[in-house]
Amino acid sequence: MTYDSCAADDCDRPYAWTEHHHHDPWATGGQTDLDNAVPLCGFHHRRMHHPGFHHQITHEPSGRKRVTIHRRT
Repeated sequence: MTYDSCAADDCDRPYAWTEHHHHDPWATGGQTDLDNAVPLCGFHHRRMHHPGFHHQITHEPSGRKRVTIHRRT
């Protein structure tokens, strides 16, 4: 699947500026293949790992993944 920008909702940072976030991290036994990854800009990638936020990854009919990030309350 090709992306042209960060997969986070309403983010327009170009794909060239993204990092791949792995759903199942390699450090815990996950695979490093692209099926296990979603492209995120540095800002949203840090939010994915921040304990003050939670996220949801959804799969669009096109095959792309979309990420929604919310502050924990």
